[in-house]
Amino acid sequence: MIVNNTLSLSPDLKANPWAEIFAEKGRVHIPNFLSEESASTVFECLDSQAAWNLVCQQDGIHQDLNENIGVVWNEEQLALFTKKLHEQASSQFQYMYRTIPIYDIYHKQLMPENFLNEIFKFLNSSAFLDYLRNTLAMPDIEFADAQATCYTSGDFLNKHDDSALGKNRLAGYVLNLTPAWNPNWGGALQFYDSHDNCVDTLVPSYNALNVFRVPQPHAVTYLPPYALGKRLSITGWLRAGADPGA
Repeated sequence: MIVNNTLSLSPDLKANPWAEIFAEKGRVHIPNFLSEESASTVFECLDSQAAWNLVCQQDGIHQDLNENIGVVWNEEQLALFTKKLHEQASSQFQYMYRTIPIYDIYHKQLMPENFLNEIFKFLNSSAFLDYLRNTLAMPDIEFADAQATCYTSGDFLNKHDDSALGKNRLAGYVLNLTPAWNPNWGGALQFYDSHDNCVDTLVPSYNALNVFRVPQPHAVTYLPPYALGKRLSITGWLRAGADPGA
C-alpha cells in the first residue's frame, strides 16, 4: 500500500556534469535521480499494477492487446501470433512489451484513484521539467507525456529513432525502476550510428534516468528465456508546444 503521495528529485542531484555530457553526446545517464523514498514509491506502484497491455505491431499497425492472450488463445493461435511477429521483427521495425498509458489515464480520468496520476503530475511539475530544461539546454520543453513499461522474457524493441510528425518531441526519457537488474537479462538501451554500429549501451540501473535527443537511432535489446526479472520503467518524451490532452 502506497502511503507517500509526495515525489521529489534526489536532494543531491546537480546539473553538472550531466549537462556537459548531454551537450557532447546527445544522451546522458543520470544515476540516483529520485529521492530514495520516491524511487521506492514509484517502483511499488508499478510492481503492484494488475493489468497491463501487450503492445506490438501487426503488418505495420500498432496493436494494444490484453496481456493474457496466452489464456484466451489456444496453443496454435499463440504460436501463429509469435511466428508472424518474429518474422516481421527479423526485417522491419517491431516490438513486444507491456505498457500502461499513464498519459491517457491522467487526461481521460480512467483510473482516478490510482497513484499513476500522481506520477504524471510529478513528471509535469516545475521541479522535473525545469531540471531537464536546464540540464538539456532545452528551454522549449513544455510538458512530458508518459507510459509505464514492463519488459519480461521474450520482449524487445527494435531499432527506431522516435521521430513522429507533429508530436514536437525534443527528447526521450526512461526512468528505470527495477532494483538489482542483471545485465545478462538484456533490456539494455542501445544507440547506433549511421552505419548501424552500436555506439553506446545504457543498462536499466535502478533509479537512473536515461535521456536522449530525438531523433536518434536506438533499441531495447531482447530479453532471453532465462531473464527472470521485470524491467519496469516510466518512459515518454519531453515535448514542445501545448499539451494536446490538457
